[in-house]
Amino acid sequence: MRDLRASHRAPFQHRQGGIALLTALVLMLAVLMTGIATTRGALQGARAAAHERDRLLALQMADAALLDAERDIEGGAEPGSARATAIAGGSADAFVAGCGGGRPYQGLCAHAADPDQLPDLLAEDDGPALAFGSVTGASMPDGAGALPTEAPRYLIELMSASPAGQLYRIVARGAGSMPGTHAALQAYYRKPPGGAPGRRLGWRELGNWSETEAAAGSAGSASGHLPGEGGR
Repeated sequence: MRDLRASHRAPFQHRQGGIALLTALVLMLAVLMTGIATTRGALQGARAAAHERDRLLALQMADAALLDAERDIEGGAEPGSARATAIAGGSADAFVAGCGGGRPYQGLCAHAADPDQLPDLLAEDDGPALAFGSVTGASMPDGAGALPTEAPRYLIELMSASPAGQLYRIVARGAGSMPGTHAALQAYYRKPPGGAPGRRLGWRELGNWSETEAAAGSAGSASGHLPGEGGR
């Protein structure tokens, strides 16, 4: 009788052992999948944070180019030069269509009716945009942090004059430390008559810059409509 009960218990114990093993395997798989998902999320978060930091670096470089362009308008390293005189007077010999004035008027552009023309020219690696410090002699600060892959650059567009002074529109591009990371800003700068220092009237980020660069790099065509202007 005892042997009969033992023979009935043995298959039942084997079934319990098989269920326990299967349950343990399922739990281990669930823990493994949770760990993989957590690691993947952490890596994606770190990658997104790195890209955002690099985008902010590109924006800072674009702002540095804006400041350099404003120094250029104020006379640069040689306030008495032909370039400084032409900028102050809004000379038609300096500000030509397509920004093609050549030395010493590189980077200076006549007013463009197409709002996308200057951003398109700015996006061209071999275009007419002027590199940071080319006229002003300014240099980028050295540091232990991430450095941009290329120097910031800018274009200065001549707008209409008024009794309040000459108005200029500046577009500037900055690069991050990662290849392909760029940002662009646009600003208005007014120079009062009589040689008084000018001031920035407003600025905005060109939010569709990736599309602008892609269009300039592939087909050389204009990108979509630019967003509205901000100010500070």
